[in-house]
Amino acid sequence: MSEAPARTHRVPTVRAAFRAAGVDFYYQSIRLVPANVAWGAGLLGIFAVGMWLSPTIGLVLAPLLALPFVGVVRLAAQIVRGGDVVLSDMATAIRAYATPALVAGAITVVAAVVAATNVIAGIAGGGPIGLAFATLAAWGLAALWIVGLAFWPLLVDPAREPLALSTRARLACLVVLAAPLRFALLGAALAAITIVSAVAFAALLSVSVAFSALVACRVTLPAADELEARLAASTLPTGATVRA
Repeated sequence: MSEAPARTHRVPTVRAAFRAAGVDFYYQSIRLVPANVAWGAGLLGIFAVGMWLSPTIGLVLAPLLALPFVGVVRLAAQIVRGGDVVLSDMATAIRAYATPALVAGAITVVAAVVAATNVIAGIAGGGPIGLAFATLAAWGLAALWIVGLAFWPLLVDPAREPLALSTRARLACLVVLAAPLRFALLGAALAAITIVSAVAFAALLSVSVAFSALVACRVTLPAADELEARLAASTLPTGATVRA
């Protein structure tokens, strides 16, 4: 049996994570770009269904994008953990994480649609109550985005494969709560990249999803390692030591 990937407790700044992700992408682009294109092909397919058949059907199919996405994030997590990476790892990850990915994708789509609808309804309603309602819903969208940036890397982390889905989801929330400023900055930076990439649509289809996954993994995985080490140390009996 192979050893579990080594963990690190040294959490980089968001700027350092971007630099490291740029290096990762440069050396692994031969794998990451095709993986991103596979996700982009799924996005185009759902867009086509929404335009030519029904927007409702396109929305119902949207959680299927979680399947290629979980493969992209798995490649990013393996790269960050220093493991060997081949493009076929994407297909392996899709098979291994299909059920949790679809569940997470469906929850994300439903929550995003509800929050976005509430934002629109609140703005349309006008007045202090409507604006307060819209603001609350907008904060919900932001929280969904930020927690998602922590959840997906932890879902596919090679060092945490034995953990249950609920445990990984709880850990994602704890990691964000432990460093809210760091993850707010990460969320804002990756949201900006996503918006710019959506305008330059080719970048979204070929590059930005994989790059964003690398950045998220570069921040989230060490942050989770550090948090778990701190929690473990705090529960040790007096005088006990943590084995490195």
